[in-house]
Amino acid sequence: MQAVTQNEFLKWAAGAGIGFHPQYPDSGLLTLLPPGDHARFWVTPADPAAWAHFIASMLDGMDEWAAGYLWPRSGQWPNWGQVSSGNQGVRDVILKGAGIPDGWPGAVRFERKEESGVLAVLFASLAFGWCVDDDLFFIPDHGRQLLQTDHHDVIHVQCASEKRIRELVAHMANQGYELPAEPPDWTFKRPAWMGAVD
Repeated sequence: MQAVTQNEFLKWAAGAGIGFHPQYPDSGLLTLLPPGDHARFWVTPADPAAWAHFIASMLDGMDEWAAGYLWPRSGQWPNWGQVSSGNQGVRDVILKGAGIPDGWPGAVRFERKEESGVLAVLFASLAFGWCVDDDLFFIPDHGRQLLQTDHHDVIHVQCASEKRIRELVAHMANQGYELPAEPPDWTFKRPAWMGAVD
């Protein structure tokens, strides 16, 4: 695992065609540029024991990657020792174990052989994320896809083309993870791929 400064990460991301969404430049929302409509989301399985396989299935469905970056939507990782709940304490233990530096203001880069660390950090984001600042992005080194954990208990994946996102949807279905038929809650904007409400 390698800590990457914010400037270094954002420079790399820009070169890969990834940046903050132009409609929401201050939101911390990363997207493939120009923004397209080649994204889907999957609801997190009810059983946490399935989460590692769920996340690994998404990573395996992406184009082959040798390394990838984890980037917190807030731009900064949590500080240790500011624990106000058992959940934060468990999250901190997971992040420390994965090698995330205390309060690091930037990204972290994992090699593919360190995929277990990526899975652990994404797992912690799903388990303990409860607001926008807890959302987390994974961007493989080729920059052709982007994964985002979401505090609505879903994971989003963007691809550069509709063909590629459909391939990923088929891959996930083969792993036992179908697309949802409805948004996860009433605050969630219904995406166009779900179709209109009857």
